[in-house]
Amino acid sequence: MITMTKSYNQFIIRIDLDSNNILKDEIVENHSYEFFAGRSLSSKIISEEVPPKCDPLGKENKLIFATGFLTGTLAPNSGRISIGAKSPLTEGIKESNTGGRAPAYLSQQSIRAIILQNKAKEWLVIEVKDSNCEIHNGEKYRGLNNIELSKRILNDFGQRVGAFTIGLAGEKLFLNASIASLDMEGYPSRHAGRGGLGAVMGSKKVKAIIIHPSSKLKIYYHDKLMFQNISKKWFIELMQTKKLFSKYGTSLGVAPMSQSHGLPTMNFRKGSFENVNGISGEALHDYIIKYKGKFSVPCSSNCAIRCSNIIFDENGNHITSSLEYETIGLNASNLMIRDIEHIAWINHYYEDFGIDSIEAGNTFAILMEAKKLNWGDWEKIIGILKGIKDDNPESLDIGLGCYRLGKKLGVKRIPHVKRQGLPAYDPRSYKGMGITYATSPMGADHTAGPAIFNRRAYEKFDYKADQPWDPEFKVKLSKELQIFIMIIDSMGLCYFVGPSYENTLRVADLLKARFGPRWNKSAEEWIEWSKKCLLMERDFNIRAGISEEEDKLPDFIETEPLEEIDRRWNIDKNEIKNFWKSF
Repeated sequence: MITMTKSYNQFIIRIDLDSNNILKDEIVENHSYEFFAGRSLSSKIISEEVPPKCDPLGKENKLIFATGFLTGTLAPNSGRISIGAKSPLTEGIKESNTGGRAPAYLSQQSIRAIILQNKAKEWLVIEVKDSNCEIHNGEKYRGLNNIELSKRILNDFGQRVGAFTIGLAGEKLFLNASIASLDMEGYPSRHAGRGGLGAVMGSKKVKAIIIHPSSKLKIYYHDKLMFQNISKKWFIELMQTKKLFSKYGTSLGVAPMSQSHGLPTMNFRKGSFENVNGISGEALHDYIIKYKGKFSVPCSSNCAIRCSNIIFDENGNHITSSLEYETIGLNASNLMIRDIEHIAWINHYYEDFGIDSIEAGNTFAILMEAKKLNWGDWEKIIGILKGIKDDNPESLDIGLGCYRLGKKLGVKRIPHVKRQGLPAYDPRSYKGMGITYATSPMGADHTAGPAIFNRRAYEKFDYKADQPWDPEFKVKLSKELQIFIMIIDSMGLCYFVGPSYENTLRVADLLKARFGPRWNKSAEEWIEWSKKCLLMERDFNIRAGISEEEDKLPDFIETEPLEEIDRRWNIDKNEIKNFWKSF
């Protein structure tokens, strides 16, 4: 008697870029990947299959595109994908997630992950259609940046396709190169930015992955009515509570962050910027309205928050899409640039070349520290970025990232953790965020445990969340947020839905409704699962040679107060040292 094993109608696709061999592995009950998706899946594959001390740009590294358990479903804000590899920037495990068209398309074709192995001999593109992959010669796209590349892809493969692409930064193996994802309007504006994953894609000579919309939706639901009811209620709640986000986007936080002394200014010397009104969310909104841009734009399918934007100049030319808080904080106040239009144009070139705007802002600050660039000189920044195309030495240096460029130039004030530049929250005012930077396996990454103003992991616990500069409860807050973020990232959800226990209860119910009785797991069970995933990531880093001594903030953050207010880093070092021992 043959016992049939239930299928979830999902597949893992492995592409050997050396032999062009494509294998499709079906996920069934008791499959080793059954209860892994998104970030947890990419990290599991890296942990088990990538030699920890391998060259991140060598053939032994793998690049994983992993959809979440809920990606492409009716759940609100469920259009995300996790991209993972060993990072050439941090030299540890890395996941960076993004939205756009492609994640939902992949999930709706029953694809839980695409794994790129080895290296191609020549440039290629991968086409995904009706759950199958086809490899094409990509030499004709070589040398193109993301904007022109996306136009040609839409012309060659159809206006509705999604795509993951790299620009020249990825081709030239910049350690801060991003992977762009075509947004809902067809712009290459959604970026998996952190960790230099665009360089990994470039090292494998993959210029683009093109994904067609599914000809027939293949999302499986065990109880579709239950799934719809939970999703609809959550969708309406998010729409009602995130209205200001829809209007101003993430740049809404610029002015309040300056007011609370958390906005990095002049390479983290201050936490407030005297010209904040010129770079605020209100300034950006006014600029969008003046030149007939768009706000309240969704960045991915089924988005209830719609916090993205599209920006045109006075002549109607498209400048950039999705100008966000992090880009403004690291490239405006941090570099002493005072005008929102100047930041929009800088971001235009980041999008086009495919460079992480967070790492780039920190890297340009290094040039300013070294007196090779004047504070506030936005025109010179654009000139340096344009010089990447001609291999100008100063331009290529930007691809080193802030840590390595700082070491090369003898700069001591380097804002990094594990060789990755700090995001736009000063740790002396946002203690929980600083703990996340120091302890996360991802390096300095705000999304790994986003302890922003009034953020709570459990609604009924205070954490003194309205006083982010107060050290009390902030270790607890960071730890719990890192746990809930692993869950959010593995679902394919945008973290703006909120990493919390209460939302984990919803997620647990959605998973039961989608996959059936085997998924009858409580929120507490998912929390324990998340802890194991985090420890798996940390174990990879230890095996890769990243020591516990690297779980710390830069010396200047730990020793200097903010210049405008006597606010210091005052978290007990033993709490950081023991952070992972209590998991």
